[in-house]
Amino acid sequence: MPLVNIQMAEGRSPEAKKALMDAITDAMVEHVGAPRASVRVWINEFPNTDFMAGGELLKDKQERLAREKAEAEGDAG
Repeated sequence: MPLVNIQMAEGRSPEAKKALMDAITDAMVEHVGAPRASVRVWINEFPNTDFMAGGELLKDKQERLAREKAEAEGDAG
């Protein structure tokens, strides 16, 4: 029985999460020959304040990227 656990930050829609789990289930069936009924997929979500990479909180990175995008769009317009 294949078990697939996904860790990701909160914020995706239920539809997006279902599509991801459907695609992972399909991949397990196609690539490892698992019977579809035996595939288990679940998502553990965490707040963007509970993850850090390279010394930068995910929350801070998201805010920085949004600022940079807004600045770039302001320069383009």
